[in-house]
Amino acid sequence: MRKIIGAGLLVLIVLWATLFLVYLPSQLMKAEGPAFTATPEAAGLEFDNVSIALPKEGLNLSAWWIPAQEPKASILFVHGANANKEDFYFGALDFYKQMVARNFNVMAVDLRNHGGSDKTESGNLAYGAEEYRDVLAALTMIETLAPNLPVYGAGVSMGGATLIEAATREAPFTALMLVDPLLDPESATLAGMQAITGLPTWLLHPTVWSATTFFGLGQAQPGLAEKAGNLSLPTLLIQDMDDPVTQARFARAAARTNPAIDLVELPSAPANHPVLVESQGWGSHATAYRIYPDRVLAEIERFLSTGTVPTPPS
Repeated sequence: MRKIIGAGLLVLIVLWATLFLVYLPSQLMKAEGPAFTATPEAAGLEFDNVSIALPKEGLNLSAWWIPAQEPKASILFVHGANANKEDFYFGALDFYKQMVARNFNVMAVDLRNHGGSDKTESGNLAYGAEEYRDVLAALTMIETLAPNLPVYGAGVSMGGATLIEAATREAPFTALMLVDPLLDPESATLAGMQAITGLPTWLLHPTVWSATTFFGLGQAQPGLAEKAGNLSLPTLLIQDMDDPVTQARFARAAARTNPAIDLVELPSAPANHPVLVESQGWGSHATAYRIYPDRVLAEIERFLSTGTVPTPPS
C-alpha cells in the first residue's frame, strides 16, 4: 500500500514538474496574437496597408498608414504583447480616429511575431529587446511617407517597453506617450499567468523561476525601469492605478527619478464597469482609453500643448 501511495505521489510530482517547470515556462515567451476583427475603415478612416522590410533579419512587418489631411506631426502606435495593430484591448481604432482628427498622421505597426508581420525562428516575445528594431524600421518608413514632421511614439504595455528601448538607441522621437508600460517583465508575467489560469501566485512562482532561469525571461529587457528613469525625452506616462499586470509601483519609481516623465494616475473604475467585467483577471491593464476616453484624450492634449509639437511647415 505504501509503495502504491509513494508511486502515486511520484507520478503527481513528475506531472506537476512537467507542467509548471517545463511546459508552461516554455510557452510564456511565445507570442500568441488574436485574429483581426476590424480595420481603420470601421472607424471611418482611409488607410494604406504598408510593408516594412528588415532585410538584415529577413523579416517584413505589416503596418497601417492613416494620413491626416493637414498633418502637423505623426504618431507611431505600438501595441502590447499578444495584440496587434488593431489592439481592441486598448480601443486603438477609435484612438487613431481621434488623433487623425487632431491633425496627426498615424502609423500602427504589427511587431514581429504578431498580426500580419513575419515570425522569427523562435516566435518568442522579447519584451522590446528585439522588437525595438521594428520601431526603428517603422520610423524610417514614416520619414519616407511624411518627411520633416515630428514623430511621437505611443505605446501600450510591451509597446511601451519597446519604445523605451528604441529611445535609448536615439530613435528620433519628439516625445513619448506610454499607457501602462511594461517596466518589470517578471512581475508582469506572473500576473499575466494568474489572469489566464486563475491560480494563486504562490503556485505560479516556480513557473516564473523556471522561465527566468532556463527559458530566457531573465534576459528579456533587464533594467527597463531604470531605462525609463533615465529617459531624456518628454514622456507622458498614463498609469491605471489598479493595473494588476504592469503595476503602478514601477511607474511611480521611474517618475520619481526622472523629471522628464509626466505621470498621470487614473482612478479606480467601478468593479461592475463593462470593460473590467470583460477583462476578468486582467483587470484594468491597457484599458485606460476604453474606460476613461475623455480623460486620456484631455491628458494627451495637455501634454502636446506644452510646446512639444512644433508649428507645421508652411
